[in-house]
Amino acid sequence: MRMLIRIRPDLRLANSTIADGSMKEAMERAHEQLKPEASYFLPQDGQRTALFICDIADESQLVALLDPFFSNLEAKIDVFPVMNFDDLRAGLDQLSRG
Repeated sequence: MRMLIRIRPDLRLANSTIADGSMKEAMERAHEQLKPEASYFLPQDGQRTALFICDIADESQLVALLDPFFSNLEAKIDVFPVMNFDDLRAGLDQLSRG
């Protein structure tokens, strides 16, 4: 299932991991493990934020994939199921067929 994963690390920890270079390593590891089809990095509500669009075959994978963000960055993480336009079209077709 396609998921939007929003990660907002603790500000103090993010500042220190940027200063010591480990944030770059953490983001590279996340990219390798999550294999996102898209990723974006932005300020949101005054916090550094990473957005990843990923295909997660089994929701249980989220535990191992996201734990480093909880453990190492004390991050706030939100996970949302999302659709692209083709997914939406297929869902609307199913609705119209009853």
